[in-house]
Amino acid sequence: MDAEGLALLLPPVTLAALVDSWLREDCPGLNYAALVSGAGPSQAVLWAKSPGVLAGRPFFDAIFTQLNCQVSWFLPEGSKLVPVARVAEVRGPAHCLLLGERVALNMLARCSGIASAAAAAVEAARGAGWTGHVAGTRKTTPGFRLVEKYGLLVGGAASHRYDLGGLVMVKDNHVVAAGGVEKAVRAARQAADFALKVEVECSSLQEAVQAAEVGADLVLLDNFKPEELHPTAAALKTQFPSVAVEASGGINLDNLPQFCGPHIDVISMGMLTQAAPALDFSLKLFAEEVAPVPKTR
Repeated sequence: MDAEGLALLLPPVTLAALVDSWLREDCPGLNYAALVSGAGPSQAVLWAKSPGVLAGRPFFDAIFTQLNCQVSWFLPEGSKLVPVARVAEVRGPAHCLLLGERVALNMLARCSGIASAAAAAVEAARGAGWTGHVAGTRKTTPGFRLVEKYGLLVGGAASHRYDLGGLVMVKDNHVVAAGGVEKAVRAARQAADFALKVEVECSSLQEAVQAAEVGADLVLLDNFKPEELHPTAAALKTQFPSVAVEASGGINLDNLPQFCGPHIDVISMGMLTQAAPALDFSLKLFAEEVAPVPKTR
């Protein structure tokens, strides 16, 4: 999907409420710095000072819309950033620009960092000749999941399930609590009914076969070494060709190609949201016709 169209996924009411919570967190009371800046009309330029993928425009827009400011973009969502890049211009009352500055930069840096990591992972997978799905996980920052899942999509990765209601995933702790793989999967299958798929985390081929026999749609082979993963997936697919196989655990951008194989359908990577470095952006007010270009670190 075109990155520009991904904004349609974001419910306006949810977006507004999320932005409101961020602004209230940063300024829940008196804003003394507003007396310094004043309320005169001002303009600022958003600069990208590190390479990567631009992601987070809808959230950036929503922040400044809430503050009665207007944003004009020079680059589309999903653009490859080559520093120093002039990304956008924001106009509005000075105290409003500065009230939204840090919130907007924090969001954009984080979202773009995740999109950049996702794009690098997809590129590595395609470079290995693999055509399956590179996906994120539910390992997201509390209160920030919508941004992080959106960033994955802009980077070309799959977001995986958004929450517990998106897929019935039977993890190792569920198996223990239920008293075994078969009991856990049967209960999950009953709960899922016709509307949801069931995925089961397995630690061996035996568990994977048990899960498939009682109705698992997907099998998660977690923390398998590549030399163990591929023969296990191949053996499972021989018996159950319609069951999808997901690989996860300890996968990063360096070793990703080792996990790509013809019997692997999904590779999920927690590091895309947990360890992606933030990109460097700055928002600089200017009074002249030409905005000064900031220095990179």
